[in-house]
Amino acid sequence: MSIKYGELTIIKDNEQINLSSLLYWITNEEYLGKKPKYIFLFDDGEICDAEDKLLDFHFNFLDDFMSVLPIYFEKTIKTGKEKHLCIYFEKGIKGFNELFTNYPKYKSDITIQSKYNCIYDFCKSSKPGIFGLVRIKSTEQMPRFQFAYESNEFTKEEIIYLIHHIFNS
Repeated sequence: MSIKYGELTIIKDNEQINLSSLLYWITNEEYLGKKPKYIFLFDDGEICDAEDKLLDFHFNFLDDFMSVLPIYFEKTIKTGKEKHLCIYFEKGIKGFNELFTNYPKYKSDITIQSKYNCIYDFCKSSKPGIFGLVRIKSTEQMPRFQFAYESNEFTKEEIIYLIHHIFNS
């Protein structure tokens, strides 16, 4: 198991900030606006803008009208001539400390509640997860998140695609 880490900063469109303040007061969650900019910082030092790296991997998402998070998503992996279907289920938010334990920038006292906080794994696994996203203390104009992912399951480009889908579904 090879867990990699990174951080996401979302830069909101200035025109959306006033509406964001109103919605934050009502829902305690930021409104991202029409065209936020997603800046990814991976733990190996690579910085990229989602617009430059966003590819469509055709994951199949089962979205939930009660949540911004997909209940599950699946992707097809080609191994030679065979195709394998991998399904990843949302398992709530238990296990952040386990999933992020080896990330030196992760501190549970800077995490805050968010509707985007999540951990995904294979069906009912006892592992800490293979993908996680958690909000950290930040400004309303530039919300920040930390993420963790299993590098044997996802490429950086797939993580950008997955996170972009979560924020734009």
